[in-house]
Amino acid sequence: MYPVVSEGENYWQPVFDFPEKLENALPTFDKTLDAYFDRSFAAIIDEWGLVTENDLRDFEGRLSRATNEISALCAGKTMIERRMENLEATISSLEGTL
Repeated sequence: MYPVVSEGENYWQPVFDFPEKLENALPTFDKTLDAYFDRSFAAIIDEWGLVTENDLRDFEGRLSRATNEISALCAGKTMIERRMENLEATISSLEGTL
């Protein structure tokens, strides 16, 4: 441990005391505000309707599943349209033979 001379004081002060002195030198309002946000962060997010990273991941997953469903429905629609055209052609050919 290296001793440090403090300005304005006539004694040596160990280096490890600096973080504690710095913490004590912070304004108390900042500490109080930080403590409030630490305690109330979840409620603030809900009240203000903020989106978290978890919400974004959930939305991305839901969007991916919806995109896959839409692609499957479009492919099914195309297949059904082809079957319908074949049926109409078969019906027309049957009607022409009567």
